[in-house]
Amino acid sequence: RTYSHDICKYFCIMIWLLVGIMFASFALWGASQPGEYDWTVSSHEYSKDQDAVASAFKEVDLLVSADESESRTTKSFIHSVFYIYEHEDASTTTTIATAEKLQTMCEVEAKLATLTGADGYSNYCALIPGNPSGKCQNMTLSYPLLYYGIHHDWSCPLLTQSDIDTQTTTMIDALGTDAGMLFYGFFFDKNVEDTTYPVKVRSMVQLGSPLEGYTSETDKMTEQYAKYEKLFTAWEDPMFEYIGVEHTSTKSAFNQKHTKDGLEVRYWGFDIQQLEFKRVVQFDMFFSMFSLIFVYIWIFVHTGSFFLASIAMLQIVASLPIGNAIYKGVFQIEYFDTLHTLVIFLVLGVGADDVFVLVDGWKQTAELVPRDEANQSEAEYLTKRMTIAYSRTAQAVFNTSFTTAMAFVATAISPIMPISTFGIYAALCIVINYIMVITFTPTAVLVYETRVSKWKNCFSCCCSSKEEKEVDERGGIVEKFFDKAYIPSMTGSKTVAIFSIITCIAWGFVAGSMALKLTPPTEQEKWFSDEHMFTGLLEDNSNLFLGGVDDQFTKMNFVYGITGIDRDENPSGEQYNPYIPSDNRGTVIFNDAFDITNANTQADILAACTKIQNYACDAKACGGSGGALARPQGVTCFLEEFDSWLTATYSETRGGLSAANFLTRLKEFRSDTKPERDPIAGSWEQIIGVVDDEVKYVNLPTVSTLPTLRPLDEKKEVRDVVDELLKELDTGTATTGQVTTEAGIAWTWMVTEQGLVDGLFTGFAICFPVAFLVLIVATKNIIVSFYAIASIMMIVASVMGVVQSMGYDLGVAESIAGIIVIGFSVDYVVHLAHMYMEGLEDGKVTSKDRFVYACTHMGSTVVAGAVTTGGSGSFMAFCQLTFFFKMALLIVLTIFFSLCYALFFFMPMLLLFGPDTTKGNISGGKGKVSGYKERGPSMAMNGNGNGNGNGKEGV
Repeated sequence: RTYSHDICKYFCIMIWLLVGIMFASFALWGASQPGEYDWTVSSHEYSKDQDAVASAFKEVDLLVSADESESRTTKSFIHSVFYIYEHEDASTTTTIATAEKLQTMCEVEAKLATLTGADGYSNYCALIPGNPSGKCQNMTLSYPLLYYGIHHDWSCPLLTQSDIDTQTTTMIDALGTDAGMLFYGFFFDKNVEDTTYPVKVRSMVQLGSPLEGYTSETDKMTEQYAKYEKLFTAWEDPMFEYIGVEHTSTKSAFNQKHTKDGLEVRYWGFDIQQLEFKRVVQFDMFFSMFSLIFVYIWIFVHTGSFFLASIAMLQIVASLPIGNAIYKGVFQIEYFDTLHTLVIFLVLGVGADDVFVLVDGWKQTAELVPRDEANQSEAEYLTKRMTIAYSRTAQAVFNTSFTTAMAFVATAISPIMPISTFGIYAALCIVINYIMVITFTPTAVLVYETRVSKWKNCFSCCCSSKEEKEVDERGGIVEKFFDKAYIPSMTGSKTVAIFSIITCIAWGFVAGSMALKLTPPTEQEKWFSDEHMFTGLLEDNSNLFLGGVDDQFTKMNFVYGITGIDRDENPSGEQYNPYIPSDNRGTVIFNDAFDITNANTQADILAACTKIQNYACDAKACGGSGGALARPQGVTCFLEEFDSWLTATYSETRGGLSAANFLTRLKEFRSDTKPERDPIAGSWEQIIGVVDDEVKYVNLPTVSTLPTLRPLDEKKEVRDVVDELLKELDTGTATTGQVTTEAGIAWTWMVTEQGLVDGLFTGFAICFPVAFLVLIVATKNIIVSFYAIASIMMIVASVMGVVQSMGYDLGVAESIAGIIVIGFSVDYVVHLAHMYMEGLEDGKVTSKDRFVYACTHMGSTVVAGAVTTGGSGSFMAFCQLTFFFKMALLIVLTIFFSLCYALFFFMPMLLLFGPDTTKGNISGGKGKVSGYKERGPSMAMNGNGNGNGNGKEGV
């Protein structure tokens, strides 16, 4: 009542309060620094094993001090560039090793090798160890340098074809030997021995690590990544200029083919991809502006008021920084990344839908509440109207907001931190929108009614004033659809309604059968479009060539002497924070019983070396039947090399040494020699783990046959083989202990991929019961709730079925969207169900009358909400990242099927099968309809807003 009397004052207070809170909240706005462990399920055993081994590596006594250690003397696989060359026309009938094409290849690679300046190649290349001049190591994996010579100055002259043919023949002939295959197999396509000429070749340039000022490649990785990116930022300009491509405002240069003189070149590196990813995300976020504009225009079209549209957009946009302030300030979550920006597209649709419910409810009260000008003041009249509109809105919007928020809460229980925090942030924004629509929006509506609508040609729709229109006029396109087409066709003949129901059920079963075929990804997640250079490049790099360098395969560590990780104990003294997972990951727990001097322990380790090297692996990634877990000579066995060194240096054997002498000799071997697999930059430092002058652990590094970046199902097969191996390596010897193994991101990302799938079904298990509970509370009718939950199930089945038919798997986007679908799919059904039940209070007893009442009073609101949510989400379809494109597709599909099932399954079910009166109500009475409120004759209206003429106050 106070709002009606002095509404402008309170509106001004609230709008200034809202704007003040919004701008204050921007103090906490901003993205967090991404880390390498963000998507790792840190609570999983595989992650703990990885952290324990990493911590142990950091604990070792350094062979040289950090100040003395040489920077950039190790060739890095992470910080490298692959080049793949092929004919521009994809020809397989002619050789690619021609003078012109080799010259082009040389010039392509020269753009990086000759890059000068502060961010030039010489400041990032791998340096020759022990060379005081800081000279770069040779590019031994450059294909054109096989012809130009390893010490070529990158002038790239045109070579003679006869010399090229001779060199090509020599290399291909050498592939018949093990040594030749090991050296040249990396460069050539798999068919080169049959064709006798190459049609695809590749190069690899490895940069040096760690950079100056860092102790290892994993030391402050984020900082080092940022520095490597500077090199490739500088490299892009001359490279793109040479090829003749460029980044535009709508298209990345990598979305174009890179061709030169009949040669197509593709290149990829982690640093290049990260740089491109950041650039594409910035571009894609630009489309959020179009979503804002679209929603603003649509709210104006539906409400007929720029004023209400502006207020609605203000509260929707304000919910983002306010939600972020609560997210960071109250929940103490610092993580905020690209995924969280998706919330803006979701909140735009949900927030606008909430506003539509209130505004439409307010407009309808003009029909329900006639003004008695003789005995009723304007304030009393407005109070009565707002009371009805507000009570309807508060309940209807609460039902949908609660269900949508719970869908996001279901994602918040995910073990995958970015998804979990996304769910929390999204749920907060939904809740804040609900709070504002029941506090701020009503004051705005009253201000519009009492002040703004009376200002001619200012803010309000210029078509005509409210006073000039008939109250019961329904002239909009949507209203005409319901009045002239939908309602007559459904109520005029049962055949139409029956056909509609059968069609929806049939499609639901078909879609459900397709949805059941969804599986975890069978190939690596694609983040870019099919036209993008990076899409499929890694698969081609792994599958199209004869051989590969060790860095293309997963490195596994089998470590003795470690029992676990203590997350509560950190060198920094700070606690582990799951929302900053890259910091303070814990301290290794060593096995105090481990004793490398014990003869049984040494025997176990030697046996393990042999077993790991020869262990069979029939998994697809290992090569299938007859495959092996380790690559040839893939196991670095320190004890075997120690025995050889001991005999050669001292003419001694391990068996003749005392425990003290054994340790002395082993430490000397550790400091004075290098592993045979890497005699230049290798070291025993992290293999023979001496901590505080004691051998705390030993490691058997193994280059496996599992290629890097393989899909989930292939990695699971290999992990099963590794688990069987670990059981066999456990000899039960106390001084040996169990083996701890880790394989970089291979196992931890496998857990993340599985977590996405598990999270989807866990979300279903939460969301469906919650949705049903909300429906029961909203409708207080078991029959209506059953129809509604059946609709929601078929909506989810329809969306996921279409996704499966399009060839998608349960990847990141699909798993997140699958849960969000439930939250969105319940909205329209709940709105219509709520209005169907409310029809009983307005004297609508039969299912037909209540059907008409619900369609008339809520139909246009539901359609308006669908247009807003679908429209705002559809702009993501123009994004370059496939994640956003998939989300756009899934949101639009959800809205489409939600609307279809609400209008063509749920409502026809109510029309044909009821319930009538109180049938199915959870609580009901005799002689009076449960929940029916006595109202005057003017309150009982038919579907067109006219009185029913029977003069009855009850049923």
